[in-house]
Amino acid sequence: MKNKIAVLIFVRMSSKRLPGKVMKQIKKKTILEIIYKRINKVFNKNLIIVNTSNKKSDNTIIAFCKSKNINYYRGSLNNVFERTLKCCKKFNLTGFVRVCGDRPIFDYLLMKRMLKIFNTNKYDIVTNQYIKSCPKGIACEIVKSKIFYQIKKKQLKPSEKEHILNYFYNNNKKYKFFNYFDKEYASIKRQNYSVDNIRDLKKIKSIFKKNNYCFTEQTKKILSKINKI
Repeated sequence: MKNKIAVLIFVRMSSKRLPGKVMKQIKKKTILEIIYKRINKVFNKNLIIVNTSNKKSDNTIIAFCKSKNINYYRGSLNNVFERTLKCCKKFNLTGFVRVCGDRPIFDYLLMKRMLKIFNTNKYDIVTNQYIKSCPKGIACEIVKSKIFYQIKKKQLKPSEKEHILNYFYNNNKKYKFFNYFDKEYASIKRQNYSVDNIRDLKKIKSIFKKNNYCFTEQTKKILSKINKI
C-alpha cells in the first residue's frame, strides 16, 4: 500500500485540570483551530484528523469539526490505544504524527524536518521524547501504524492503553527509534508551553498577542526570548 501519513490531533473535553481546554479561545480562535491551522501549513486538510472519544461530552468537538469541515474519528475515551488503531484502519494510514490538543504552539517546521527522516522508512518511530529533549508542548512523535497492529490487547497495561506510545518506549529493543535532538530546544527543555491550566493559558495568550496564529519564524527562537510568567 502506498504510504499515507496523517496527523492525529488527540482531544477531549473532560480534562481534569482545565475542562474543555481545547475549546478555550485565543484571539477569537479555539486552541483546536489554532493547532489545526498550524499543522495545515504542512499537511493537506484531508490528512488531518481530530481523534476524540464517543462520549457525549465530546459532542462539542464533533460539532466544531463539522462546522469547519475537519476530519474526525471517535472511539473509546480511556483506551486511546484501541481508538488510535481503529482510526488508522478506517483511514488506511501507514503512519501518523501524534499531536495532543494542549499544544497550540506545536512546531510544524520541526515536524516537517522529522517527517523527512521518517519518510526514509528506516524507523518505526521518529520522536523527540525517547530521550526528552524539548519543552513540554513541543513534543512530536511519528509512528508506523503497523507496529500497533502487532500488539495484542492482553499485552497492554492500563497506562499503555491511555498513553499510546508507552508500550513501545517500554519495549524499545523491539523497535527502531530515531530520537530527534535539537540543541536550541534542549536548552529550554525544562520550560512548559502546553496548556494544562489557566496559568498556562495566560502564558500562551501572551505569545500569540505578539505573533499571528501560524507565525513562520522558527518557534524555538520566539520561545527562547520569553520569560516565565
